[in-house]
Amino acid sequence: MPSKIEGYVRAHDLWRGTQCINLQPSENILSSAVRSVLSSDMAGRYTLRSNEFISNSGAANSYGGTRYMDEVESFGEETASSLFHGAHASLKPLSGHIASLLMIASTCRKGDTIMAVASSDGGYDGYGEGYIPDIFSLKFEALPFNRRKWNLDAEAAATAIRARRPRLVILGQSFILFPYDMKAIHDACTDSGSLLAYDASHVMGLVTGGRFQDPVAEGVDIVVGSTHKSLPGPQGGLFITPDDGIWREFTRNTTWRIIDNAHWNRIAGVAQALYEMKKHGPRYATRIQSNSSSLGRHLTSSGLECRFGELGYSRSHQLLLDETSLGGLGFTFGGMSERLGRDDIVTDTTGRLGTSEVSRLGMGDREMGEVASLVIEALKGMNVKSKANKLRKRFKLHYT
Repeated sequence: MPSKIEGYVRAHDLWRGTQCINLQPSENILSSAVRSVLSSDMAGRYTLRSNEFISNSGAANSYGGTRYMDEVESFGEETASSLFHGAHASLKPLSGHIASLLMIASTCRKGDTIMAVASSDGGYDGYGEGYIPDIFSLKFEALPFNRRKWNLDAEAAATAIRARRPRLVILGQSFILFPYDMKAIHDACTDSGSLLAYDASHVMGLVTGGRFQDPVAEGVDIVVGSTHKSLPGPQGGLFITPDDGIWREFTRNTTWRIIDNAHWNRIAGVAQALYEMKKHGPRYATRIQSNSSSLGRHLTSSGLECRFGELGYSRSHQLLLDETSLGGLGFTFGGMSERLGRDDIVTDTTGRLGTSEVSRLGMGDREMGEVASLVIEALKGMNVKSKANKLRKRFKLHYT
């Protein structure tokens, strides 16, 4: 007899996997190949392979029976290095946040200053005061930001970097819509002796598809990020660097410091997702960008305004809703999420809508019009659950 847990999981898989329209920018849908390796025997196994690790016995690995896990990890590292144009890559971080901890531990010392986009400008909360900087006794300063263009104020940021001379500058946002002007920032970091990092957590699938920007080619010293947003992998993290010295520090900070067991079934799943992006990434990323612009246009024309229409709405996998426009329909961001959720349209509670998963299903401009209509109808009090279910069931996974 199946346990209650098995029943809950099956019910979840049926509901979220076949019935819901998912518009959350922080989630994606996994291929059958990724799901298969996640549930493999590797889920209960260990390996400890490190250039700097030697066990008490003198061996380079404490565990036997690791030959295939080591091959999987090497394949994943090589694929990530190829996609991101970095000399070194690791799939060991258990999440994007852990990758960020490793980045800061490997580059900064007590009392150093880091600069990043403030959370009030859509930046990642973890880089702000009270979070990661506090753990390492660092000072945080916000990068100047232009809210009218929803982008860094590149010249003002460059001036601030030269004046503050931070140890580390981190680009990237939780609410990211457009690529950055990297040259001005890179030149300022070079002049001030600062390291330049790029948190690609949200746009990793677009970067691997070559359709957003190429951080390492544009002078970034480190790329970190999570692997389950626009990149359709399992939850996890990546660390990429072209710099030998940073890589040595990263390696020193992994085993028995910030990471021990890295969960090699997860590494296999990330490696498979990266392989899928190597084959299909450009087409997938192009579809994401097209759908973001299309969904923004359809929603705005239907009465729910998306911000930055004058800039094309978005070049990423997400849109930002206009809070005043939503308020005119009688909803807050949280209230909208609750109301749409009753009709199996899944959103977060922060005013973002994402197109990664619907793009992964092969939806295009026509379907973005249908999704926009469903959203508007639901917010006007209509029951659109059956329509949402029927739309979802018309599509199967692409780009695998």
